[in-house]
Amino acid sequence: MAVAWDATYLLCIQRRTLHCFCAVAGALCVLSVLAAGPLRAPCQAENPAAGSTTAAAPNPNECSRQVVIANATPGGMAVALNKRGLTYQARGELDCAIREFDRAIELNPKNALLYDNRGLVYQDKGEIDRAIQDFDEAISLNPDNAKALNNRGNAYGAKLQFDRSIRDFDQAIRLNPESAEAFNNRGIAYYAKNEFDRAIEDYNHALGFKSDYAAAYNNRGNAYTSKGDLVRAIQDYDEAIRLNPKYAEAHFNRGIAHLHLGDLDRAIAEFDQVIRLKPDFPYAYNKRGSALNAKGEQRRAIEDYTEAIRLHPEYAEAFDNRGIVYADEGQLDRAIQDFDEAIRLRPDDATALRNRAAVYARRGAHSQGARNSIGMAGQQ
Repeated sequence: MAVAWDATYLLCIQRRTLHCFCAVAGALCVLSVLAAGPLRAPCQAENPAAGSTTAAAPNPNECSRQVVIANATPGGMAVALNKRGLTYQARGELDCAIREFDRAIELNPKNALLYDNRGLVYQDKGEIDRAIQDFDEAISLNPDNAKALNNRGNAYGAKLQFDRSIRDFDQAIRLNPESAEAFNNRGIAYYAKNEFDRAIEDYNHALGFKSDYAAAYNNRGNAYTSKGDLVRAIQDYDEAIRLNPKYAEAHFNRGIAHLHLGDLDRAIAEFDQVIRLKPDFPYAYNKRGSALNAKGEQRRAIEDYTEAIRLHPEYAEAFDNRGIVYADEGQLDRAIQDFDEAIRLRPDDATALRNRAAVYARRGAHSQGARNSIGMAGQQ
């Protein structure tokens, strides 16, 4: 069966937000990606902040032990609580971090940094509207706050409001014309709008200010991939991986580029590396399955699609791809079950609808003793 690579997943890095952009006929989908394992139990005990003492063992149902600083002013207490909030955030205990920032803001409600930090935690939690409210307040208190503008731009990007995010990045760049991060993030927004040349221009600026910016190399590689310039894309992924050999997203994207070039063995090697670095990443299993199927290793392909589905039970493309392999093996009932599930998850999925119709036709042809000559759409 001919395989058409008609979907490309390219992972771009924003500050604290990982988006998977799939460019299919100019469409954009954003998929959240888990970057780490399960969070620790909330509000675990920690070492006290510098300059503070604590009461006895904490109540496990509460986030923080009481911070006591001799002769502390409200401002000094707010500083200590901010540090504790940042510590909780770094540990992944986001509700605890928010509670610390809440207390700090109560003590110092005019401190823009506190709102900015709390907004980042809300963004980490996926509460984007609340994050934007905090960034709005930080910017209201300090209109020249390039950091908060950059962060709000990311939040609007998470809501797919790319024009609004670009306006924030524009302002952040006006305030800080050498901000590599703001240029990188604006490049991501332009990329999401399919304005690949403008995205590349921004990534060039980011790399001009920060030559070891691995994420900008990865993201520029994505733009080149979307333009069909796979050789330059691979050069950028190579550099991103040279700077960070454990950069799973860059390995994944380089695998996609090799897949498009038809170099299946190198693509599979890249997806193997992604799975070693991030074993709970379903998209790598799906893409490795497609490469294996193209090599004629159908049983291994089914295993990979099955693992992708186990990790992401609502992964419509993995169901569709597994259905194609089942159909090729003559397991038509199992193929139809997978296409049914893909269509349930994504009712407007023309590929799955076409594939299911083809299998129904094949089953009818087989029942009449006719030879199958009906093709299906290629894997994604």
